[in-house]
Amino acid sequence: MTTAAAPIAARLPHDQSAALGRHLQQCEQARGPWFVAAQVAERLHSLVAPRFATTVALLALGLTLAGGWW
Repeated sequence: MTTAAAPIAARLPHDQSAALGRHLQQCEQARGPWFVAAQVAERLHSLVAPRFATTVALLALGLTLAGGWW
């Protein structure tokens, strides 16, 4: 890394962090009171989507067990 590039490279993580912060503020303003609900839904989707078959199987098992108790 050259000396001229060093200050730019040192500033990049801060610039990205500031840009992400601005983006989140804009999203919060656009979604209003539903911003937190949207964040929770996105987090839940990121956890469930890659494990779709497992999630469906566990839900089916849970419903079967719950149906047997009634």
